[in-house]
Amino acid sequence: MTAVEMMAFGSDATAFHDSPSLLGDLGSRFAGPWVGDVISAGAAISAFGCCLACVVGGSRLLFALGRDAFDGRGIGRISAKGIPAVAVTVVALAAALIILVCAVFFGATADDTFSWAGSIGTLLLLVIYLLTTVGAILLLFVRRRMRVPWWHLVFPIGALVLLGYTVYVNVVPYPAENPARWFPVVAGGVLVLAGAVVASAPGFARRVGERLAEGDA
Repeated sequence: MTAVEMMAFGSDATAFHDSPSLLGDLGSRFAGPWVGDVISAGAAISAFGCCLACVVGGSRLLFALGRDAFDGRGIGRISAKGIPAVAVTVVALAAALIILVCAVFFGATADDTFSWAGSIGTLLLLVIYLLTTVGAILLLFVRRRMRVPWWHLVFPIGALVLLGYTVYVNVVPYPAENPARWFPVVAGGVLVLAGAVVASAPGFARRVGERLAEGDA
């Protein structure tokens, strides 16, 4: 699909970069306006589905955290119908607040908010993958919790190299243009906040970890 888009737009890099709907624009240009409208409508539905999936995923994680850390109280509470209504409400309100802040203070359009959140989330995921890989190395090759051949160490080491390089090329050289320059700042702030919670409440983190371990067992 990307190859077709590149060939269709040709050497006009500006049109490729500024297109709000690559396939929609190409459909309108080469087939007819109605084709572009259908593709754009599908993209809108897909974006809504992505937003809904993020709210569902965030709610499930928040609910699981509350269930394991607070024994089903607060965000870990479910309604009479078995729905984690508190967690869903918290995540939905947080998403609405983020959208409002982006629109009011940064003049963001819906497309801006979507792409900004995706960029920040990607940076966060890359760091999480790095930390998870380090944890796997400690678990398997330092603490030897499982019998794994030593030569298997090449896989997590390779993952660390690949992930580290990906993080590096996303922040070096540091983005100088607004709003991209804020992406590493926001992602770093979230990571620092999470680290502070774990460091300031080790009992909380340990309790969650023990519950997760019990679930794996």
